[in-house]
Amino acid sequence: MTAYITFFPVGNGDMTLIQTITDKYIMIDCNIRNTDDNDNYDANKYLLDNLPKDNGVSYVDAFFLTHSDNDHCRNVRNCFSLCSPDEIEDDRIRIDELCVPALLMVNDEHYNDDADAIREEAQRRLNLLGSDDADLPGNRVKIIGYSDDLKEYSEVIVPAGENVGQINGSDDYGATIYVLRPIKRDTDDENTDVNDCTASFLISFEINTNTYHVIIGGDLVCANWKEVIELNSDLTFDLLLAPHHCSWTAVSEDEDSKTGAVDEMIEEFLEQSKANNPYVVSSSKHIKRDSDNPPSYRAMNVYKKHLEKDDMFLCTSDYPTEDDPKPLRFKITGQGLSLGPVVSAKKKNNSFTQKSYGMVE
Repeated sequence: MTAYITFFPVGNGDMTLIQTITDKYIMIDCNIRNTDDNDNYDANKYLLDNLPKDNGVSYVDAFFLTHSDNDHCRNVRNCFSLCSPDEIEDDRIRIDELCVPALLMVNDEHYNDDADAIREEAQRRLNLLGSDDADLPGNRVKIIGYSDDLKEYSEVIVPAGENVGQINGSDDYGATIYVLRPIKRDTDDENTDVNDCTASFLISFEINTNTYHVIIGGDLVCANWKEVIELNSDLTFDLLLAPHHCSWTAVSEDEDSKTGAVDEMIEEFLEQSKANNPYVVSSSKHIKRDSDNPPSYRAMNVYKKHLEKDDMFLCTSDYPTEDDPKPLRFKITGQGLSLGPVVSAKKKNNSFTQKSYGMVE
C-alpha cells in the first residue's frame, strides 16, 4: 500500500498532485507557467504523461481549488477541460469532480480569467444537480465551505469540520480529506479577503496501522492558521505545505518580516509535530536572505527550527537543484514518508481527533 504526493516547481504558486493508495488522482491548485514557450518546467506535459487515461483522455478524479488567486489556478482553462464530458478534447485533462471554495460561487467580482472559467464550469455542474447527468465523471461537483447563499446546493457542500465523504463517486478513495477552513462566518462575510477564505485540508493516509497526516493550507495567514489550531488542538503533521509559499504573514501577525516576532501559538504547533520527524515544503521561488515575502527567509528558519534536520525543509525551486528543478515526489508507505534516499522511519499512530465546527458562528 503506497501513496504519492508530488509538488511541482512552479515558483510562487501551488500545484500538488496526490495519488492515493487506491489509485485515485487528486489535484490541489494549478500554476502551469510553461504555455508561452518559456523555460519554466513543463508541468502540463508531466500530467499528460503520468495521469491515468480513459479512452485516450487524461483525467484527475478530483481537482480542488483552494482560492481564486492566479498563482493557484493559472492556465487551468488552457490545460484542463472545463466543459461537458461529451465536448472534452484529447489534449486536455478531464476533471471528473470539481471542488471549489464557497466564496468563489458567492462573490461575483472578476478575479482572473482562469478563476472565472472555473466558477462558470462549477455553476454548469451545479445546474445539473438532481439529474442523471450530475453523477457522470466530468459533471461531479463539490463546494468547500459554507454560505447561506448556497444552501440550495447543500447536498454537495462540505463545510469545515467535516470529511469529504466521496471522491469521484467512491466512498473508499484511499485517503481521508478533512476540511480545516474556511469556517462559516468567513464565507458569508462579503468583505472577507480571498486569502481569509482559502480552503485548507488535512489529508490522512492509513497504511499498515499507521496514519500519516499531510496539511495543505493554501494561502492561510497567521490569524486564520491560529484559528485552525485552536479548533483542532491535537492537530499534527508528517508533511506540511508551508502556507502562502513560506510567507512571513503565515507565522506572525506582525507584518514586519525583519523585526516582527513569531507567533507563540504557531511555534507551539510546529514543535508539537516535531515528534513525527516531519517534512515542510515551500512551494515558492528560491529562498534568499533578502526582504522578499513570500518566500520569507526568516519564515524558512522558523520551520527549520522545529525540524529534526534542516534538509527536512525543501523548496520546490531547488529540488534536486536550483538550475534544473523537477517535481518533488514523496512516497508514503507503512514505513513512513520518503523522498529519494531520505526516509522518515520514526512514526506513530494517529493522535488527531476530528472536531465538529458546528458551534462556530
